[in-house]
Amino acid sequence: MPLTFKTSTTPECDFAEWSIKKRNRAKLVEVVAFLYLRQEENAQRVIGALEPRRRVPKGKVAENVVRKLTAPHDDDVELFLNGTTKEKKDAKNRIRTSLLHRDGLLFQHVSWVAARMALPNGYMTAPHVRQADKGFDGFIVDLDEDGNEIARIVVCEDKASKSPRSLITSSVWTDIEAILRGDRDDEILADLVTLLKSVPGIDAEAAVDEVFWEGVREFRVAVATGENQRKAGNFDHLIAGFEAVAGGAKSTRAAGVLAFDDVRSGLALLAAEVAAKVKEIANV
Repeated sequence: MPLTFKTSTTPECDFAEWSIKKRNRAKLVEVVAFLYLRQEENAQRVIGALEPRRRVPKGKVAENVVRKLTAPHDDDVELFLNGTTKEKKDAKNRIRTSLLHRDGLLFQHVSWVAARMALPNGYMTAPHVRQADKGFDGFIVDLDEDGNEIARIVVCEDKASKSPRSLITSSVWTDIEAILRGDRDDEILADLVTLLKSVPGIDAEAAVDEVFWEGVREFRVAVATGENQRKAGNFDHLIAGFEAVAGGAKSTRAAGVLAFDDVRSGLALLAAEVAAKVKEIANV
């Protein structure tokens, strides 16, 4: 499988530590490359150990994808090295932003793979196309056995950071609190109806009208970070406060951590491998 999970139960949530094993790395790279190319069916075929179907990327899709996987940009590096004082300062800021955006978008794609492996029958929004998109990082819907009613709605928060704890407390918990207050109900409704309209045999609006929102809502927090964040052999401290913020039964809260020796260099290497695979797929 593209990712390996080591699961555990904490007082806060159902927790999993994700890892990329050497023997499975090429498969993860291929899945993520297909996702970037908006070939979700092929991504799912690779996860299921099936042969992907040949699809030629349209227009400049592959070129655009490679650009999103590349950071920093050459012109910014040149200005940072040889520009005026102001140009160097501005280039430094753009370089930092480009790295954060690349890593954030890349990890959203990896998180999608983890979610698809954990919930193979769920209906999921595709990863974002735009970097720094302000929408939900991920959205998963599970239907009941008859496939007519919503059994659960999982709202996902994905973060890639050197300092994840402060980011979680200042951003993730704030987002969850806003959702619980109903501040983003219109956004959730829009995403939910759009997603359900792709499900065969279900009346999307009727399903939404009948659902008891508070009774099916769940949260999933995923983090990419460095091994230096491990304490007492685990990452449990990163999601401390999850129960207090989100409430509900423990089964409605999930978290995952993907740790690299260094998160920035680890994601940079993965991005380069995915970019190379995108080029390979586009030139087949």
